[in-house]
Amino acid sequence: MSDLDWALPPELDAAITEYYATLEPSSSFAARLEQELRQRQGELLQHKTKPRFHFLWSDRREIMQTLRARPIFALIVVLIALSLLTGVVYALGRLTGFIPGFGFTSDIRSVYLLSEPVDAISGGVTLSVDQAVSDESKLWVNLTVTGLPEEQDFSQAFVFLPNGEKISFQMSSGMAVDSNGAHLTYVFPPLPTATSDLVLFVENLGGQNFSVPMQLRLAKPGEILPSEPEQSEQLRSETHDGVTLVLDHIAPASNKTVFQVSLHFDQPGMSLNNDWNVVLTDQNGAIYPAIDITPDTMDGNAKIFQTSPFSGNEQLTVSLNVFPTAKELPVSIDFSMDDANGFLFDPGPDPAVGQIWTLDDVIQIGGFTLRAARASLVSTTELLFEFEPAENLTGVMLYTPDPLVRGAGGGIPLANGGISAGMRFEKIPSQPFEVQVTRAYYTAHGSWEIQWQPSPAPQGAAVQPTVTSAPTQPPYATPTFASTNPVLLEVQMLAQQFDAPFQEGPAWIHVVTERTSIPRSGQTYPLPYLISEQWIETDANGYVIRSVWMDKDANGNTIQLTATIGDYSVNFTTGDAGFNNGQPYRFSADILTRDLERAVQYGGSFTREEIACDDGQACIVITSVESFSQPTLLAGEAQAFVGSGNKVWIDLATGQQIQFQAFWRLEDGTNRVESTERYLLIEKVSFPPQEILDVVAKVIVP
Repeated sequence: MSDLDWALPPELDAAITEYYATLEPSSSFAARLEQELRQRQGELLQHKTKPRFHFLWSDRREIMQTLRARPIFALIVVLIALSLLTGVVYALGRLTGFIPGFGFTSDIRSVYLLSEPVDAISGGVTLSVDQAVSDESKLWVNLTVTGLPEEQDFSQAFVFLPNGEKISFQMSSGMAVDSNGAHLTYVFPPLPTATSDLVLFVENLGGQNFSVPMQLRLAKPGEILPSEPEQSEQLRSETHDGVTLVLDHIAPASNKTVFQVSLHFDQPGMSLNNDWNVVLTDQNGAIYPAIDITPDTMDGNAKIFQTSPFSGNEQLTVSLNVFPTAKELPVSIDFSMDDANGFLFDPGPDPAVGQIWTLDDVIQIGGFTLRAARASLVSTTELLFEFEPAENLTGVMLYTPDPLVRGAGGGIPLANGGISAGMRFEKIPSQPFEVQVTRAYYTAHGSWEIQWQPSPAPQGAAVQPTVTSAPTQPPYATPTFASTNPVLLEVQMLAQQFDAPFQEGPAWIHVVTERTSIPRSGQTYPLPYLISEQWIETDANGYVIRSVWMDKDANGNTIQLTATIGDYSVNFTTGDAGFNNGQPYRFSADILTRDLERAVQYGGSFTREEIACDDGQACIVITSVESFSQPTLLAGEAQAFVGSGNKVWIDLATGQQIQFQAFWRLEDGTNRVESTERYLLIEKVSFPPQEILDVVAKVIVP
């Protein structure tokens, strides 16, 4: 068989031919490819190495005719060329692609889509099936519901196949409500191959049942955004403490790039115990959009992001981010299926509250050596177990098969570095029982980064440059209030008096505040003391067009940094990015007027008191309180809360609201202050420091 007769297996040839039938290589790509192939051929010939596909080097016209005539051959040529030039091997077995709302499909040859939207009405409630996708992994159905009497969802969903088989849904998304109605997604197990007719049955949605016939059809070219060919080895970060970041899929389009990353774990049952994100930067430090478009029904260990199109010259870095410390990941391992991780505890025949037992039981679990040091009876129904410090271990979850158990939970870190965990019983057992460790919590330390050079966006793409100032915003009227309450009107007048000079542009406004608060047990953010600094740019009409926000700790270390350009914001610390969908606004230091308006509207109470401020200036203090319908006693509190409120200090000479305090109202009528925030500086300047301009310059707007 000659080289020219070489071919793929018929079924793979047909599949790829169908997939790429509408695609043609751009002239610029073909020219560049030919040049690189010719250069590579010369290097090979100099080393007396005969290329296997020698006919490819002969003539550009022949190459182009071959590429246009045989799409499957075009793919082979491209992959071979990329392999020769980069040393990266690409896999041909599966052809992935991205479908908006659904995510990445595992094989585009098996994708069926909803032929057309369908509706059903029951009891004044309308259910619309907007989108449905079926592939070899699942059936995904997206609905919009209007006329619901309430937004609670207790529904069940099923699909009926033509043979009468009934398939129950596996999971559903939370109900999201907007001006178009309530949106809901159901996920079902994969359907039998080539299923095109089925009936969706939704039970008890708003108290109504719906039966909706659905017809599916094979996906057409252009309905799925094709992914780049998968590499034989995925791009991945280094593995630290059992955690790896992996770049799963990349789908470039002319106006965007969609990519999926996932967390891989060394052991079954491992998971991250916090929300996570990624930050996408280039070799110059510019931060690109990483807008989270992950469907609600996806596994939390994988996320899909949308970013800008690329020229192909960028050197990108995808970095895992977990707030507040990116290099410390809270991880847990589930051992609930393993009965060996435990010890026998004997409380004795008559345990008493306050009794302490000294223990010396050693457990080997997930690579950790855990030693139980003591147990104590903290109430008539609750035992607390304490464990010695173990490297990276931050907590455990306990369980016992004893029928008297009513619950168990992780504890808080101990002063000596150890950990604790409790168990609650109907009554404390009088006989020995087994204490099992069903989950271990630990901290993974490291830096999870992936180096990535993107492919050029398809021809015709306009890569977004680093942005400049947003255009001048259209006029936006200052709201007026209908209330005639004299305190509300006085506060509004004073606020407008202070804000007026800052609402004249163009300018930069520099704001510094400090905040003190009482942290809860285990709370990592906000810190007990926080300095926040803002730099806000306004246009000629005083509307905000760009801003930078920094949170710093008591030592001046930046712990959070965000920037906003127009309506687009990006958090440099967490990687979160997206559009705010807000209206144009002018700077205002007033946060009280709206609260007082709501208090007047809903019957809340507030008082006005004249005092002297710290600098001797005449001030007023406005105190507003919202009472609870019944006292609420939280765990660990000596008194119940009967309400919440805030106090605001206002300088009568300038109109500035200078200090804010949030508090709980206790049963005895006293207030317990939770946080205090104070303005340290509000100034108007012509230009910010260069470091602020550098931050703004790093933001790429999609």
